[in-house]
Amino acid sequence: MAEDYYEILGVDRNASQEEIKKAYRKKAKKYHPDSNSDEADEEKFKEINEAYKVLSDEEKRKKYDQFGKAGVDDSYKRRARSDFSDFEDIFSSFFGDIFNQGRTGRRRERGQDLRAKIDITLKEAYEGGEKSIELERYTRCSQCDGTGAEDQSSVKKCTKCNGKGKVQQVKRGAFGQQVVITECDMCGGTGEEIGEKCSNCSGEGRVKKTEKIKFEIPAGVKNGQKVRVQGKGHAGKRGKKPGDLYVIVEIEEDDVFERRNENLFYNLKMSFPDAALGSKAEIPTMDGEVELDIPKGTQNGDIFRLQGKGMPKLRRRGYGDLYVKAVVETPENLNEEEKELLQKLREHESQHKEPDKGFFETVKENIKDAF
Repeated sequence: MAEDYYEILGVDRNASQEEIKKAYRKKAKKYHPDSNSDEADEEKFKEINEAYKVLSDEEKRKKYDQFGKAGVDDSYKRRARSDFSDFEDIFSSFFGDIFNQGRTGRRRERGQDLRAKIDITLKEAYEGGEKSIELERYTRCSQCDGTGAEDQSSVKKCTKCNGKGKVQQVKRGAFGQQVVITECDMCGGTGEEIGEKCSNCSGEGRVKKTEKIKFEIPAGVKNGQKVRVQGKGHAGKRGKKPGDLYVIVEIEEDDVFERRNENLFYNLKMSFPDAALGSKAEIPTMDGEVELDIPKGTQNGDIFRLQGKGMPKLRRRGYGDLYVKAVVETPENLNEEEKELLQKLREHESQHKEPDKGFFETVKENIKDAF
C-alpha cells in the first residue's frame, strides 16, 4: 500500500478541501470494486478511502502532517481497515447508489433461464407470427404472492444482515486484512426472515407447474436462431425476478424450396422442346404462383432470378430473391418418329455448329433476370 495519503489522491500537500474532494471523486469512481473485478483495483480503492478519511478531516489531517500515519493509527487506521461499510458510506455520499446497490444493498438475483425447442415449416418462418409451447417451470406462488410466508405479518427484516442480503467478513492474510462480502446465509440474500413458511410452496415463494407460453416469431427467422421470451424462465425464490425463456427455432426441410439465408432456390423441370422453343411456366413462391417466360434456347442449368420473391430480411426491410434453375429433362423412351426427328436435328446441328463461346460470356448468359 502506498505510504503517502497525498500521493494516493494525487494532490499537493497544500491542497484545499475542495481539491481533495474532487480528487477523491475521480479516483473512487475509477477504482470502485463494482466496476473493476481486479483484486489490485479493490486494494487501490481501500487506499483511496483511507486517504480521504484522514485528509477530509482537518484535525486528523493536522496530526498526519505532523506525525505521519503514526499520528492517526490509533484513532483511525484499525477501524478503517475493519469496517468496509465506512468506505461505502463515503462513496455513497458522492455517487448515491450507482455502485452500492449491487454490493451492499438487497440483491435481487433472477431465477434460472429456460431453454426449449420448436419445429416450424418454411412457410411459418416466412410469415412469422404468434406461436406457443407447453413446458414445466417454476411460477410465483399464488398463496403467498412469492414471499414464502404463510402470514405476511411474519415477514421481518433479517437480523443478521439488517435487510441488506449481504454480510461483511474481515479475513487476515499474508498481505493484511481483507474485506469479503458474501450472501447472507440466514435469509438467502433476500434481506428478510420468515416466521411461518407458506404451506403451498414450503417457503420458496414459487411452485412448479405446466404452462402454455405464447411468444412471437419474427418473419424471416433462421434455422437454429434463439427467440428470447423475457420473464418466462423459472421464477426466482421468494419474490426474486424470473429468468428468461430462450426458444430455439428449427425449420423443417421444405419439399419445394431450398433456403440459403434470405434467398430461395427452385428447380424447374422442363421438356427439351419447351427449352428449345421457349414457353411459359407457373412458378410457386411463398405467397402464390407467378408466371415466368422461358426464352427459346434455354440451356440446362440456366438460372432465372425473381427479385423480391425470397424470404423476408430479418430485422431489415425487403426480401431476398427466388432463383429458378432450369432442369431440362431428356426423354428416355422414344418412339421411332421421335428418334427420326432427333437424328435429323443432330445432323442439322453438326452442319451449322457455332464456335464455342468464351467462359465469361457463358457465365454472363447463364443468369437471366425475370423481373
